[in-house]
Amino acid sequence: MKYKTTFTATALTALISFMHCIFFSNPVNANSIVHNFYISGKYMPTASHFGTFAAKEEQSSTDLLVGLDQRKTSNDLRDASTQYNFKVQNYSYKYQNNPFLGFAGAIGYSIGNSRIELEVSYETFDLKNPGNNYANDSHKYCALSHQKHECNEGKSGTWYTAKSGNFVLLKNEGLLDVSFMLNACYDITTERMPFSPYICAGIGTDAISMFETTHNKISYQGKLGFNYTVNSRVSVFAGGHFHRVVDNKFKGIPALLPDGS
Repeated sequence: MKYKTTFTATALTALISFMHCIFFSNPVNANSIVHNFYISGKYMPTASHFGTFAAKEEQSSTDLLVGLDQRKTSNDLRDASTQYNFKVQNYSYKYQNNPFLGFAGAIGYSIGNSRIELEVSYETFDLKNPGNNYANDSHKYCALSHQKHECNEGKSGTWYTAKSGNFVLLKNEGLLDVSFMLNACYDITTERMPFSPYICAGIGTDAISMFETTHNKISYQGKLGFNYTVNSRVSVFAGGHFHRVVDNKFKGIPALLPDGS
């Protein structure tokens, strides 16, 4: 297959919820001036929620978005009758949760109960294979067609597919999100409790990579959790946070041309 960069797709909604645990913090204690600086790291198993996928070409009207028949494989895209292999109407990509590949680190400065920190996080999301019914990555493909072609297979009823010579393909390999956040935090401390609750709010930017392109988006987040002081240099803390990307449209995504185009 060949790329045709004049075809692009837009409108993917990304709404992500995070849960994380196993935190540590280590104050940098070189002298009294920098005593309040700290570094932290965390592992973030993630529950994700993405909105419904929609796509359209920027240079042409899109009449149909359809997914590859689950009985087919990506090898069937090389057939002369490629368009007839697309049967899943209103196809939408779904993403898996991320239980393993989520990490973040931060450097911050505390004044009394208040803290400000710069945080960087890294997460990946693979595509779901619905019911594990798709073979050879066929769930990664969808077709965008300028016109739709009506088909009929007897008992299967009427369905629509892409019209020959009037469609392009998208291939989704998953999503990578690297975020850069500036957080303001507040620790609630009391002498009666061995741990202290904290709350944070942050704003920043996410570098989101998908469809072989990277887009920078404004994002915001909130965090809640508990700190437990191990000693004067180390604290362990656990909690959860919610992270959202503000703009849900991604432009300039290159499309694939079917073989023979």
